[in-house]
Amino acid sequence: MKEELLHQVWKTKRFDLQKLITEDGEKLVIHHFGLHNSNAGPDFLDARITIGTTLWAGHVEMHLKASDWNRHGHQTDPSYGNVILHVVYENDKPILTSNQQTIPTLVLKNRISESYIRNYNALVGGLTWIPCAEQLKALEYAGLPFFLERVLVDRLESKTSRIKKLLEESTNNWEAVLFKMIMRYMGLKVNGAAFETLAAGLDFDVFKKQETLELKESILLGQAGLLNANDDYTATLASNYAHQKNKYKLMPMSGVEWKFSRLRPANFPTLRLAQIAALYDKTTKLFNSIIHAENAQALKALLQVKASSYWDMHYIPGKQSTVSKVKKIGETTQQVVLINAFIPLIFAYGRAVDDERIRNRALDLLGEVKVEKNAIVKGWRALGIKADSAAHSQALIELKTNYCSAFQCLNCQIGQQIIFN
Repeated sequence: MKEELLHQVWKTKRFDLQKLITEDGEKLVIHHFGLHNSNAGPDFLDARITIGTTLWAGHVEMHLKASDWNRHGHQTDPSYGNVILHVVYENDKPILTSNQQTIPTLVLKNRISESYIRNYNALVGGLTWIPCAEQLKALEYAGLPFFLERVLVDRLESKTSRIKKLLEESTNNWEAVLFKMIMRYMGLKVNGAAFETLAAGLDFDVFKKQETLELKESILLGQAGLLNANDDYTATLASNYAHQKNKYKLMPMSGVEWKFSRLRPANFPTLRLAQIAALYDKTTKLFNSIIHAENAQALKALLQVKASSYWDMHYIPGKQSTVSKVKKIGETTQQVVLINAFIPLIFAYGRAVDDERIRNRALDLLGEVKVEKNAIVKGWRALGIKADSAAHSQALIELKTNYCSAFQCLNCQIGQQIIFN
């Protein structure tokens, strides 16, 4: 058993509350269980309890064994000086505060159902794809859609926190933040970090000053360190970049950061950068267009661009292909950018301007986007939970990543139903 189970039992009052007494034999009445503290310090803050005839206000600390108090160093920590109750599973040792005061102790060993402990241990000790894989098949949980909606909001709130940091770095420039997010997700997993490095090292204001598609390609490919070929077009791009580099005192990447091996040519970073240049050549105020898009189809239309004609015969500068093909941003990449850049940015903007309608529209937009195809969605489908939109698949990704894989069963409504059934 882990201490987290005690926290959940206390927070949800899932133990025998009748005739509570401390280890010293005094009557205990709990008026307020306290607020669960996820930061450093006591586990539950601002509790209210009566011990004997005295009303106490302060904090509650919890441990599996009373001796954990000393093992964790609380006996010398003044921040635990206002603990009014020590709640333990086993009382194996009397403990003192930093000012040598005895703390009343409540033991829960005989007040918690053994089935809770068995169910919890079975979940966190399992080796299946998710802890509750076996139980889930037989579980009829009517509240799953509502829980997944909450999990989806949690995922968007987490992305909003990252967007907020980007805003701070970009002096509250939403267009600059959008540029960084597009760069990150056009790079996909293989080159995402390199694209982020490129976006971080290029002032967006400098990029948006480039008036033609050719100049936009020049500055992106030049900053990336990818203008090393000898054909006429690449030489023109290199010449353009040399001028911009000198004018704006730019520091290009070395070029070794980029990965090409084991990538489909359509995902080569050179082509992706050319497509990003085309995207910004098509729409000068992309953020405004995203915020005012009426539906997911309108968002998707913004990404329906193709690289300049040079790329019809190239994936890499200077290396000509045998077949001519217009290089559009593919359907899968469009979906990745919609789900991970455009729609989270709409949600974050709604949060920034405190407009619930905008936040709800972001949720609706995810519901209009096709379900993702990945290993996590496939895994849930094998367990009988099928996603029918990106809203569902994003929620299931969040559930698997930040609940199941992290064994946060006690914070999951499905896990709670299994444990406390």
